[in-house]
Amino acid sequence: MSGDSEEPSEAALPADARGSEPQSGRRRNPNSPLAQSWRDVLLRLSLSLAIDVELEQLTRDFAEGLASLLPNAAVGACVVSGNGSGPVVVSRLPTGMAPDLRRDPTRLFPGFHDERIFELEDGAVGSTLHLASPLQALSPLQVQIGTQAALVLAAAARRVRLYIRAEESARSIRKLQAQVIQNEKLASLGQIVAGVVHELNNPLTSIIAYSDYLKRKVNARAPYADCEDDLERLRRIGEAAARILNFSRDLVAYARPSADVPGTVQVHEVVEKALVFCEHELKGAKISIQRELDPGLPPVRGMAGQLTQVFVNLFTNAAHAMTGEGGELRIAMHTNAAQHTLTVEVADSGVGIDEQDMPQIFEPFFTTKGEGRGTGLGLSIVRGIVDAHGGTIHATSSPGEGTLFSLTLPLAAMVPSLLPPAG
Repeated sequence: MSGDSEEPSEAALPADARGSEPQSGRRRNPNSPLAQSWRDVLLRLSLSLAIDVELEQLTRDFAEGLASLLPNAAVGACVVSGNGSGPVVVSRLPTGMAPDLRRDPTRLFPGFHDERIFELEDGAVGSTLHLASPLQALSPLQVQIGTQAALVLAAAARRVRLYIRAEESARSIRKLQAQVIQNEKLASLGQIVAGVVHELNNPLTSIIAYSDYLKRKVNARAPYADCEDDLERLRRIGEAAARILNFSRDLVAYARPSADVPGTVQVHEVVEKALVFCEHELKGAKISIQRELDPGLPPVRGMAGQLTQVFVNLFTNAAHAMTGEGGELRIAMHTNAAQHTLTVEVADSGVGIDEQDMPQIFEPFFTTKGEGRGTGLGLSIVRGIVDAHGGTIHATSSPGEGTLFSLTLPLAAMVPSLLPPAG
């Protein structure tokens, strides 16, 4: 009586699964895989497969183990990676056989008499296990072994994929944690700087007041030698102190939590203020600025503080892209009467952005800058602010030729959702 539930005896095994008959008077090695139950061999193979390896290594280890159980059969596997890098294909031929170089997309062993293909239920469509016999049909037991082996490989592939995904998730979490810590540092530093700048206001105010007093005093005693030179020096002292005082007040206002309400915004004024904030960054990188700003263009409706942040981020990115030999930053504005929009173009002559990185540049925490140079949040914040203003932003770039950001905002009359609520 026979049936699938019966365990085949060793006598029923085909030659390649049970091994050659022992010579008279010679005992079979009890530790040989061929002398053990094939189910035990598959179980041990399953337990020996590591999960902290690449799919290619896993497939090779599995093929080697199965080939040791079926030494006279060809063993192959095609395991879909699932990450877009193409399938992993591994094959093992019986000893002494050369590979067949013919190509058949449905078979791994096209020159063999019989090849069976077992689909793997590993969560990736297209993964298969292949068993082939060179000169005769595969036996029912070989097919049964192949069926069970396919389950072993599918389970192992699923475990490896889960491990790889878990490792990727852990790396992402560690990266996000590092970014959060860095952002907390920057936030704390910003608070400290804002406090220092606030403390500078009193001495700066005193410098301006004393320089005005000295100018009046010099004028009262004029004329005398070097009178004009002294007045010019005092004037420069007063202007420099006033410039620092205005900058510090603007910086504190910029760092303060936003309480802006939507209103009409002259974009050229916002751009000029952002350039003042980035002046040290731009001068340090030896960057020349080409302005094509028209004060006569109509305003947009929005929040000046948020739009200032947009241009600060864009100018800072441009400065970082041109670090080294310097370059040129071009800022141009124009309106589209038909669409009732205003467009600002920010172009740099920096290193540019690789084509494969372009789809991700506005994603949070994505950055092409070196370690510790960027948080990967600047352009994400820019897009969020522009979206909130009903506008659009897109970038074009060529490596080595610079980057152009084109920012389009609706003119004031076109954004009723940003109008202050009726009283």
